[in-house]
Amino acid sequence: MLKRLILLSLLSTSLLGCDSNDDVKELDSVLIKENEYFSTQFNVDGNQQVNVKVSLLDNVPSEAFIITEEEYNNWEDETQTNDFANATLVSLVTFSPIPSSQTESGWMKLDSGDYRILIENTAFGSVSPPSSNISNSTNVMYSILYK
Repeated sequence: MLKRLILLSLLSTSLLGCDSNDDVKELDSVLIKENEYFSTQFNVDGNQQVNVKVSLLDNVPSEAFIITEEEYNNWEDETQTNDFANATLVSLVTFSPIPSSQTESGWMKLDSGDYRILIENTAFGSVSPPSSNISNSTNVMYSILYK
């Protein structure tokens, strides 16, 4: 718990350099086990721009995607059997692999609607958990900002 608070504090400090008109919608770090994924939904109205930031904190490399809600539903349908290697995904932005230094999508004007950030630690895409690693989990920090 203390490690998570320290990490959130560090990322919050790095966000202090943001324009004062930026609104942090969500800021968190997630630990994702091998062959699992994490997703969180965010909503955009027609007057907002969104900037998603991600960084790999430790453990194995992973990937993140910004996708529509419809694409997320397709992903869930395709991966019910955990066949991630044969899944498909159409993303608006791809972070592959997620770097250890913070990277961002840049300010995007998206159509009004529901979107997701999907962070996966599976055999999908160009980055997969290595079979020789003792801990195949990944720890990723992300933030969703609006202006």
